[in-house]
Amino acid sequence: MKQEIIDKLRTDLHTLHDDWEMLLSQDTIANDPKFLEKIAEDIQKLDADATLALGTTKLKEQAEVVHFALSTPWGAPFIGETTLIDAARSYDIKNPDSPLKHLLSAFIQYGHRRKVPLFHVLDDITDELDNVSKSSFKNKLTN
Repeated sequence: MKQEIIDKLRTDLHTLHDDWEMLLSQDTIANDPKFLEKIAEDIQKLDADATLALGTTKLKEQAEVVHFALSTPWGAPFIGETTLIDAARSYDIKNPDSPLKHLLSAFIQYGHRRKVPLFHVLDDITDELDNVSKSSFKNKLTN
């Protein structure tokens, strides 16, 4: 069960990372309702799986950081009016001027491309989970 939770969380983080990379390479995609719907779903899935991981001792710290990153308004490099999770939850494809669109656009505009702290935090957690999985696999081989 623990490995399944690690795998879900890691997959969610990789998916959001890929979404972010797509956003950076095609910044006009922040205006695409289908992309916004996808990233909103990916953010909500990550938050749900992080909440699930809170019950696993080995993942509790990483899950808390993920949840904190998604549920805290960011003050640098700009003042966020909402959190990423709230923007994702409130996203409605019928609203072309959604908070999610504005938040992602602000990340692009003020985030100096790849230096947005939120995504560095999530990438660090991904690396930690990759290391947890590797050590678990090595333990299985040696036991």
